[in-house]
Amino acid sequence: MAGGEMGPLKTLDELLNFKEPLILCSVEPLRDVKRGLPNDPKILFCHDMMGGYHEDRRMIDSFVYFSHYMVTIPPPGWISAGHKHGVKVLGTFIVEAEPGTKVLNEIREGKLTSKVASQLALVAATHNFDGWLINIESKMDNSCGPFLKEFLEAVTSETHRAVPGSLVIWYDSILLDGKLDWQNELNNKNSFFFDLCDGIFLNYGWTEEMLQRSASLAGSRKSDVYVGIDVFARNTKYTGGYETYKAVKQARRHGLSSAIFAAGWVYETQGREKFAENQYLFWNFPRHCRSEWRLSTLPLCTSFCQGFGKNLYKAGKLVQRGPWFNLSEQQLQPWDQGCSLCGGCGAAVVCTDHAYNGGSCLLLRFVPSAIKPDASPYFRLFACDLPLGSLSVSYTFSPDVDRTTGVDIVLVLKVQTSSGEEEQLMLGVTISTPDDKCYEAKLVISDVPAPESSVDTECAWQTRKYLVKDLQTDHGATLREVGVSFSFHEPTVAGSCLLGELALKRPDGTSENVTAKKSSSNEGLEDSVLDDGARSDGAEPHVKRQRVQDGET
Repeated sequence: MAGGEMGPLKTLDELLNFKEPLILCSVEPLRDVKRGLPNDPKILFCHDMMGGYHEDRRMIDSFVYFSHYMVTIPPPGWISAGHKHGVKVLGTFIVEAEPGTKVLNEIREGKLTSKVASQLALVAATHNFDGWLINIESKMDNSCGPFLKEFLEAVTSETHRAVPGSLVIWYDSILLDGKLDWQNELNNKNSFFFDLCDGIFLNYGWTEEMLQRSASLAGSRKSDVYVGIDVFARNTKYTGGYETYKAVKQARRHGLSSAIFAAGWVYETQGREKFAENQYLFWNFPRHCRSEWRLSTLPLCTSFCQGFGKNLYKAGKLVQRGPWFNLSEQQLQPWDQGCSLCGGCGAAVVCTDHAYNGGSCLLLRFVPSAIKPDASPYFRLFACDLPLGSLSVSYTFSPDVDRTTGVDIVLVLKVQTSSGEEEQLMLGVTISTPDDKCYEAKLVISDVPAPESSVDTECAWQTRKYLVKDLQTDHGATLREVGVSFSFHEPTVAGSCLLGELALKRPDGTSENVTAKKSSSNEGLEDSVLDDGARSDGAEPHVKRQRVQDGET
């Protein structure tokens, strides 16, 4: 359903008087993805400026849309972009300085805690996002402890009730005595808040010793401690910038999660000319610094568009000239991106000069190197964890974008058998399957469109479609990875091609993704109902989660 975007709520009155609008922008439901083990450290990313955050989707677990207005509501495009990648998107409730103290006292003295909590829950449910960052940066008197407890407990309980699977994160700032005193660690001064919600976002000035103490006190809830990491590294002991991953690694060594703030550093300090290249460089975290990201549902469909472009294309045809931006149109982004793939000889980068659907496609390039003879032109697109079963597989590509050599591509499906053996199905002009009669694959469409004036004539887009079937009736194979390899590639010659679209579906058209649920209060309202097992629709306990500290039994 179309509609206008919702702006922030700047005053307490605006929050208390919030009602569901008659018309809402629809957003994508939260996709179910697998990210390592349940207690693995996570990455939260806190948005801090207007900019192009696209390369991070594959590695972050939750995203905070942050501003200094009292109630920040994430725009629909940002929610959809996050949800397509299985990323939970949070809004922000923040009060600051003396105006914030007045707001808190008005809530406290007017006995409005329950009302404010239910309204915040309503805002999240109405706009289909996944919870709140609570940031109290206003002083209160020394008797405020019971009020702060009641407030956080109410917001957590009401948000969980209204949005199953939601998160409420507390920022490390105010203490129970009303003082603003950023601790930079989890300790006995702020653990009370930690126990009432889903996690704590620590301030940025931590040390190695603080991380050790935080992990010890958090015990079984280590991954609910989000270590604040300022990319600008202001007044910190770590470096930041392109070495931000080192701070993430430091937190992960203790089993703690990370909260990355101010990644606008790339745009603000490194210039606009090479912004895309610098973004790839910044987000190129080593794999041990991030959880494995695996798609566990179908369909898997993407044109690799990032939600903007120089022109707009549909099925290879130019339908609108001129630059455009619509984050709701962002498509699923591949795992491997950047300029140092294939052992340093390959690159997979977004190209906005051409597109098949949307404003961009994926440019794959491989340049052989005599000092890296073992490097091969294979590009991993998506890690998966789903039954192979029967699949309809299609991809659209344009060979030889640089006119350097006759590069064709092969789609590679890597599977794992029930006995743990790894096998590959190669889908190109010819088809290659393991010689064990366990799989069936056939090419059903190989289409090269006729040139037309409205077609992107520099790209000879070609579509191939296959039917793939796992013939093992019991305990069949699991699809573990989808990638692309060059074929007919001369080992000593550079080559490149454009990948315009990829689709993996069940032949009967069934969807395995999370089903969107209709809101009881608005028929047109949809929200994701992915429950992560930490909560239920039942009553909340007095203490959010019990911690088992290290050394306890």
